[in-house]
Amino acid sequence: LADTVCAHDPRSRDQLRADALGALAASGDRLGCRCGRADCAAAQRPATSPVVIHVVAERASVEGRGSAPGSELGADGLISAELIAELAGSARLVAVGAPTQAEPRYTPSAGLADFVRCRDLTCRAPGCDRPAVACDIDHTIPYAQGGPTHASNLKVLCRQHHLLKTFWGWRDEQLPDGTLIWRLPDGHTYVTTPGSALLFPTLCAPTGDPPLTPVPVAERCGQRTAMMPLRTRTRAQNRAQRIATERHHNRQARLTTPPAVPTSASPPGTAPSGPAPPDDEPPPF
Repeated sequence: LADTVCAHDPRSRDQLRADALGALAASGDRLGCRCGRADCAAAQRPATSPVVIHVVAERASVEGRGSAPGSELGADGLISAELIAELAGSARLVAVGAPTQAEPRYTPSAGLADFVRCRDLTCRAPGCDRPAVACDIDHTIPYAQGGPTHASNLKVLCRQHHLLKTFWGWRDEQLPDGTLIWRLPDGHTYVTTPGSALLFPTLCAPTGDPPLTPVPVAERCGQRTAMMPLRTRTRAQNRAQRIATERHHNRQARLTTPPAVPTSASPPGTAPSGPAPPDDEPPPF
């Protein structure tokens, strides 16, 4: 790390090593050069941070040519186009686009997962604003029933609404532009649109009808034994168990630790000498 600065840095070798130790503690991969020269090659690559944020923005805003704001995944509020262009100078840029073909496996690839999360931004259940980065990617038509791993058949659901759809009769229909039509067990129908529909309409362009794969009837019951996950113990039982275990460990520590021996014992029958503490009060206490 001490060698990541240019030869004109004013710090000594020992100072660079000390600063490198701090950079290592902060998970940095290089030191910031302090030469102040406009042609410094080391200053062209600023030090990175262990904190990673994901920002969705239009290409024109990233290149400094547009004025459309961006959005940070997992956070409320917008990011100005000026700040987006500044962040893009030291960020890793990833182009987001919908793959045209269905993928031949259950788990979507990183590119397809990024597209679905950037398109939806939040959980797609009615009224839920859980960030997409904290949600599951769900197949609208179950994969076991021939549903493809395709952008037109995938959306993000938080764990709670994912379980409600799987085990409690919530039914949904997905359109090629990502719109969802929900039908709940109580008979109500809700329509939700992707979170990027207002900010990034290009992400909501129709991705085509998902190609369905015929599945033999005998294989459609492969998950017939799946059940709603239940707690084996309540939260109150878990808390009581933790308290009892901690008390047991404390008791064992007291029994195994010998009592401290005083360094200078007073003769029998003598009271300790010295002035009384300032907060000492006569009886009754």
